[in-house]
Amino acid sequence: MKREEVLILLSFLLFVQGYLLENVFSALLGFSILLYLVFLRQEFLPDIKIEWNLRKNLESGKKTKIKYRVKNLTNKKLKVIIGTDFLPFGFKADPLSLTLSGKENKDIEQAIIPVKGSYTLKGPIAKILDVRGLYFSEYRRDSNIEIEVYPSLEEIKDGLKEDKQLKATKLLKKYLFGLKSPEIDSLKKFELGDDLKHVDWKATARLGELIVKDLLKETESDVYLIIDAGSEMRKSLWKSKVDYITALTLQIAYLLLKRHRVGVIVHDDFRIVHHVVPKKSEEQIKLISRSLAIAPKHSAIPRLKFSDINLKISSASINFLNKILPIIKRRKSIATGLMEAIKLLPESAFLIFVSDITSNTAELMSVLYKLNKKHDILLLTPNPILFYDENKLTRDTLIHLYQRYIERKEVLKKFRKIVPTIDLGPSDFVDVIQYELIKGEML
Repeated sequence: MKREEVLILLSFLLFVQGYLLENVFSALLGFSILLYLVFLRQEFLPDIKIEWNLRKNLESGKKTKIKYRVKNLTNKKLKVIIGTDFLPFGFKADPLSLTLSGKENKDIEQAIIPVKGSYTLKGPIAKILDVRGLYFSEYRRDSNIEIEVYPSLEEIKDGLKEDKQLKATKLLKKYLFGLKSPEIDSLKKFELGDDLKHVDWKATARLGELIVKDLLKETESDVYLIIDAGSEMRKSLWKSKVDYITALTLQIAYLLLKRHRVGVIVHDDFRIVHHVVPKKSEEQIKLISRSLAIAPKHSAIPRLKFSDINLKISSASINFLNKILPIIKRRKSIATGLMEAIKLLPESAFLIFVSDITSNTAELMSVLYKLNKKHDILLLTPNPILFYDENKLTRDTLIHLYQRYIERKEVLKKFRKIVPTIDLGPSDFVDVIQYELIKGEML
């Protein structure tokens, strides 16, 4: 019940009391309250003006401020409450409250936390009250502001890392440390990460719970690490992807050498850089380490897609370039480094590709599709977005990163339909491997 309604009810009760008890004082008090309310209502003629300003490009999840200038155009003291109803769904903000004397102007700021998207804000809605809080009026500023809210780098990272630990651990167990033979060792209850293809349906029906076949692990399987050391992999704005890949490869190789023969093929855009034949020995990790001596290529310019460049080259010119480029690069053929690398692979082996999926996407996808018919394959791909220096980000760079994030997300979906694919950041996979070592399951 509003304050005015309470006073009107009180006035009515005083009239009733005066009539029943023949008390003139009660009736006069009730009449005086009514006169007071009528006087206040006639005096309440609010008139304010609100000017507001908000940046047009914002980052999702990061606090920003709406700036207001509130003007009291009357001589009476007013209380103004600026609400949050005009903000889009999902925005977080608290209402503002201020008191203005007659003809007073005040500058005030409202903190908001936006969410990504494009919005049209139709202007703030304010509630104007008299100082006693008995009467109020609504004010709306009819002025639209178009804003664009981009995801922050933190949001992009969080999206990329969603269920990262579970996903990476599951794939590590299944593809890195759990190479299986067709021979059955025993039956066990289904656990997260087990392959549904190994479900024993007869035992499941008999026991009433999901039972899987625990296959014997192969101890002499060859494992090949195919490392992309092309220009795109060596490029970075903060941490070199190739430095990270070096550490990652050495840790994976060290763990795999406990059970398997491990080989490494390092290739760049045009040729084979190093080839370490699969062996299982103490010296093998040293050979692999030497093969990974790849220099990073630092750059402050994001990679430009060929689709962004409008060049018209005749087919004759393209054929000429295809013939002359191998000579310039001292290559024996026009095959790329990746195509040269797969020529060295045996007919059966477990393959771990480490590559940037945004470089030579079509070629890599075609190679994986063909090899997947005969080989078990795992694709590890460093995400270039996660290798940028947050302290050097500008608004334009952030917008560029978001566009690349959307494009890369679609490319990842296509690769994951072909082979198991893990998106990596500067320390993601090393953490998972260390976690497995601590648990002692892989030793």
